[in-house]
Formats: sequence, structure tokens, C-alpha cells
Amino acid sequence: MSLKKCVIAALCIGALSVSLVNNAEAVELKEQPKLQAIANELIAEKRYTQKELEAIFSKATVQQVVLDAMTSPAEYKFTWGKYRKLFLKEDRIQQGVEFWNEYQQDLERAEKEYGVPASLIVAIIGVESKFGRFKGKYKVLDSLVTLTVGFPRRSKFFASELKQFLILTKENDLAFDEVLGSYAGAVGYPQFISSSYRNYAVDFSGDGKMDLIDQPVDAIGSIANYFIKNGWIPGEPVTSPAHQTVDANIAKLANRKRKTQFTVASLRDKGALLPDSISGDEKLNVLMLDASEIVTEPKNSNIYIVRAGDTACQIAEKLKVSCNALSSLNSLNQEGHIFRGQRLKLPAKAKRLPSRSKQQLASNDSSQTTSVEGSKWKVAKNVAKQTGPEPASTVQERFFFTHGNFYAITQYNHSVLYAMAVHDLSNAIKVAKSNADQALNRDSAE
Repeated sequence: MSLKKCVIAALCIGALSVSLVNNAEAVELKEQPKLQAIANELIAEKRYTQKELEAIFSKATVQQVVLDAMTSPAEYKFTWGKYRKLFLKEDRIQQGVEFWNEYQQDLERAEKEYGVPASLIVAIIGVESKFGRFKGKYKVLDSLVTLTVGFPRRSKFFASELKQFLILTKENDLAFDEVLGSYAGAVGYPQFISSSYRNYAVDFSGDGKMDLIDQPVDAIGSIANYFIKNGWIPGEPVTSPAHQTVDANIAKLANRKRKTQFTVASLRDKGALLPDSISGDEKLNVLMLDASEIVTEPKNSNIYIVRAGDTACQIAEKLKVSCNALSSLNSLNQEGHIFRGQRLKLPAKAKRLPSRSKQQLASNDSSQTTSVEGSKWKVAKNVAKQTGPEPASTVQERFFFTHGNFYAITQYNHSVLYAMAVHDLSNAIKVAKSNADQALNRDSAE
């Protein structure tokens, strides 16, 4: 390598090192009240000493990349069509068949003991870690420390998970500064958070350890145990087949709440075509998913997630706040640039938007003018950030009658998109395995 290239390389490495330092801040336990509060609890419970915890936290850093990832999860950034395609790819389906074949006896045993279908267990592992191929690249200690001190909206939750993680590493003899996971601190084949690991992990392999990081058999049993303890009812369906159209009275009931709300009898009275085999007093919910629509976070009234065709001033107008207030709160530039999937913080006086009708969604096209009459400033036309054309989808608007087991899946991840993606992947892997088994049997017979 020439001297000039060496100098350039050195400068680049130096610049990268500075960048990393600027994006990772070291932690001093005594200077962080939230962390010291966790330490005090662990000391009072005689799990750690102050000196031990100071040594542990001295190896943690606050990571900006974790905070950035936390602000735009795929469930609230992508359309349902794009989100579904992430998991229903042919390679993941085929890997699911291969995983099922390799661990068939363990999956059959889990299904028999817990009543949770093997196809669902396989799908969860496929969605969460692509069958162990992607278990996470972030140090869990860094992620949980970062989210405890730097993510106020859910600081209390992540503080609890940080405490659980420190207990978990001691109980399971794990190196606290070497465990890798997701940006939210989930680990292993099933991507369990620390509290779930401690509460639901089982030694399904019988080797004397509950290892969800390197032992897929333990992950299989632990996922089944998780579901049966979080509302799964053996033998009950997850959801009805998709309906392209339903009676208008049923369409009005569609919602994304995470519970069953309507009796089958009441739905039939309103025109729902439900099988006679379903008891009239059973409770279902009505769910509508549209491939082109981004699903907003249902319980977060101070956040608005930008949809296709939105502009800053139009959002402000609907929420009865000024464009300036919305812009200032979200540090938008002078043109008010926003992009689909962006999470906008809302001023305190904002009125929560009702669910938009199909007609409103259709009229909210990106070709509309991007300025609003009476606004203090205008948004430049066609400024929404584009990431390429949306892929074609075979799952446009569909209605589903969802059972309790659908919402048991949302205990694993609160998004209805997640639950439906798991369900669809489960079915796809089940069909692919059945076809492969039949082909193998035919070949054997010949």
C-alpha cells in the first residue's frame, strides 16, 4: 500500500473512531439516578454489591443507534403489504420446512404437551430470528441501559428489563457484557426479553440448562410454554379466512384493539357469514387490513405516524394545531419535509384523529396540493421521502373474524400486523412441508 493510501486509510479510521465515540457515551452509575435505583434494588435483594454493579455499568455505553432504531419499528413504518412480504419470502418458508424436519420430534412433543401447533412455533422462530440465523447484533447491556436513560416514554419498562437481565445473567452464568440481542434487548432463537426468559424458559432439551441462545430445542418448548400461559386455547382457530367484502354493518365494526369484542350471535345478526360450527356465545373481533395502509400505533395519542399523501400542514389542520407548532416540535426543515412511516410528536393541544374512512384514505393522495389554506407556512409539493416503489401485493383490503388465539399471538408482539404475519407464515410453512412430505412419499413408493 502506498504512503498516500496509508495516510488516507488512517484518516478514515480515525474519523470512524471519532464517529463511534460521538455515538456511544460511557456510563457512570452514580451519575445516573435511574440506574442507581436499579442497583439499589439489586443490592437490597442481595443479588449484587455496589462494587459489582459499578464494574458492570462501567462497561456499558449509551448507543444513539439504539435510540434511532427504537423510533421506527417495522410494524409502524411499513404498509401491511410490505411488512407481510418481509416474512412470506420463499427462502424463509423453505428454511421453516428444513427446521421443522430437523426438530420434528421435539416439535411434535411440544404440540402434544402444550397444545400449541408445531407450525406456529416454527413460524415464531422464523419471524423472530430466521431460525437462529439472526439473533441480534447489539450488546443487550448497552441496549437496555440506553433505553432506560435515553427513552423516557418507556423508561420504566426498560429499567425493569435491565434489572431482569442482570438477574438472568447471574442465574444462568452468562457474561453480561457479551450477550447479544435486538436493539430492544431480546435474545436468542425466540427473541425473548429478559423477563420472558426468566418466566417462561424451560429446559426442553433435558440437559440441565434453559438455553434460548444456543439451544433450539429449549426455544421450541419455551415458546409453547409462553403461549399456553398467555391465553392460547388448544384447538381453537386463530382467524377466519380473509373476506374480500363484508356487510356494511360489519365493516363499521372493524378495529385494531387487541381483544375479542363481539359475540358470534351479534355478528350474525349484522350479516356476518360465520360457520354454524362456531357457538353463538363465542367472542370474536373484526379486523381489516389493507396492503397499502400503514397501521398506526393504537394507544399512543401523542404520536401520529405519517401515511402516503400526508403533509405536515394537512396533519396540523386536522389536529387543530399550527404548522409551526408541529414543525418546531419535530425539528422539521423550512419546507416541512416528512416521509411515510415517520413518527411525528403532537403538540399538547392536538385532537386525536378518528379512524379515517376508506373514502378519506382514497382522497388523501400524494398528488394533492401540499399547502393548506390559512397555514402560516407552506409545505413544498411532493416532498415526501421515497424509498422506491411499493412492491405489488396480493393482500389488498381484507376483513377477518379474529379469535382469542389471534390476540394470544399479540402478547408476543403487540402489533396486529405481527400476529397476522406469524399466522400466514405458519400456514405457508405447513403447506410447504405437507407438499414436501407427499413428494418424498411418492418418490419412496416408486
